[in-house]
Amino acid sequence: MNLAPAPAIRAAAASVLDVFASRQGEGVCVGDPQVFVRFGGCNLVCDYCDTPESIPTGSGIRQDIRSVLQRIDELDKGRSGAAVSLTGGEPLVQIRFLEALIPALKQSGRRVYLETNGTLPRALEKIIDGCDWIAMDIKAESATGHDLWEAHRWFLEIGQNKAFVKMILTDRTVEAEFLRAVDLIAGVRPDIPLILQPATPWGTAGSLPLAALVSWWTQAVARLRDVRILPQIHRLWDIP
Repeated sequence: MNLAPAPAIRAAAASVLDVFASRQGEGVCVGDPQVFVRFGGCNLVCDYCDTPESIPTGSGIRQDIRSVLQRIDELDKGRSGAAVSLTGGEPLVQIRFLEALIPALKQSGRRVYLETNGTLPRALEKIIDGCDWIAMDIKAESATGHDLWEAHRWFLEIGQNKAFVKMILTDRTVEAEFLRAVDLIAGVRPDIPLILQPATPWGTAGSLPLAALVSWWTQAVARLRDVRILPQIHRLWDIP
């Protein structure tokens, strides 16, 4: 099985680029207020990545759990049921830190929204119980240069009813990759939501033509029960 490697990271502290408050700009919780913890370090390099500063291992500054929780408290003012998005980079690269952070978030009554590239299933197994939502990206070979389909399948089988799938579609995405993603989801559970996200032009990646997007959506809804087209709302609103 072709699984992307996870660098070893010490548990006491994590590489964090920022902790900030905004509204969720993607997926099933689009528009909802959340506090975001953006981790540094990713095990993939995608051609459409709009936060390339988060890719290098060790990017950001080292922060301990106490300082991260304190900043979250300042931003959400202890609201009951407030949602915290763990994003990156790839948060699961720093799994030992998450194993300590997530229980602390749950103990304080917060909900946890994990944004992930869906390639580290063993790490997900360790923190799945503490997650309320799992936003799993499908990473096509045209975007990453890696065949990650089996890792995605394993990851989605673990995520089950907490997970939804997001696939970013660029002018380089090929129809065969998209249909393989639909097959993968249908094979695990056809009621898992699929978000088709037209790429915001970034770097070398452009947007998928509208005609192709509509055609692919039509094919997906024949196999899956919940398929939505949602662009990056935070880019339209010009918020972080």
